[in-house]
Amino acid sequence: MKLDFDAFPVGTVFNELGRDLGDVEPVTERVTISYPSRLEAMALDPGKIADNNNLIYPAGQIDFSVAVPKTITVTLSSETGNISVSDRTTRKPLVQHAAAITLQALRSPEGIGIDVSTDLDLRHCGLGSSSSLVAGVAAGINELFGRPLEALELSRYCAQNHGEEIDTDPSKLMPVQCIGGSAICGHFEGGLIVLAGQATPIFRHNLAENKQVVIGVPTDFTHPDSQNLMNAEVENIAGFRETGEKYGPLIAYRLVHEVLPALVEGDLKPCKDLIFDYRWDMGSIRNCSFAYPPMLEIAEELRPLRDDPNVDILSLSSVGPGFFAVTEDPSYVESIFTALGMSVHHTAIHNAPYQIIREGADGGQS
Repeated sequence: MKLDFDAFPVGTVFNELGRDLGDVEPVTERVTISYPSRLEAMALDPGKIADNNNLIYPAGQIDFSVAVPKTITVTLSSETGNISVSDRTTRKPLVQHAAAITLQALRSPEGIGIDVSTDLDLRHCGLGSSSSLVAGVAAGINELFGRPLEALELSRYCAQNHGEEIDTDPSKLMPVQCIGGSAICGHFEGGLIVLAGQATPIFRHNLAENKQVVIGVPTDFTHPDSQNLMNAEVENIAGFRETGEKYGPLIAYRLVHEVLPALVEGDLKPCKDLIFDYRWDMGSIRNCSFAYPPMLEIAEELRPLRDDPNVDILSLSSVGPGFFAVTEDPSYVESIFTALGMSVHHTAIHNAPYQIIREGADGGQS
């Protein structure tokens, strides 16, 4: 049982799979997948991330799956037990960790090579770059072996053995809280997904294709090391617990009786209102400001957008400092974000799970 927030060795499994898969063999020599990203609009009970219960955080989330893909290629290697990572792949400790824990779950001695490319890698901005990388590599390896791991169990396995790299020590990771949104958004259909308990998707909703996503990140944010960020969060963890205790029941009530019924009818406004109230008025942005204190000032400047009909959803993502908006008028949101000193990135809602791009030794289309 790991009950602290101290670093641990790459490849450590804290929560076993829980079942024996039997003899698992590769079904192909190479597979390439495109794995989407997630934006975390809110936690349903942030108090559930305040204590490390062996890397299990049943806080729940409202997530948006977005078309910021990682292209991940996994190839069988002749070197038994060896995990090799291509030179161009960044954040190698995370890739090594994802591969090691997945091969342990499969009880496989195979050697593999991994290559990852991405057009947008905003590290430690709250956009799930770390968790989507771990989940995506695990998904690619699972495909290589014919998907013996089911989508939900692999999602939970990745979330409950998650860590993030330490710049000064590539052999260790920090136990950063992972609720499971990146894995679930990669494995399940739905541009908007609600998780409850242990990464359980209780509601999934496809959003219209004209819904665009604008992400804003403060231009002076320095993308600090995960160890420094985690240490700062631990010092401020009481606020997360207080928000959960004070507002958790109200959030649950509004989710069930206001948000979900409206989403069934295609109405995003009650969802927008709950997310905004949680972030701006229930203390969430204040709790997350350890990552970048000026986010408090940015948030106040964005307050008028709560009832702006040009903005369907507005939120900080995870602990920030990245903000995002779902809108049909991205240029309107871009002008606001830019005026507040943020660099802007455009993307779209992604309603589908990850996709196989190529499969087989010849690299042909699957």
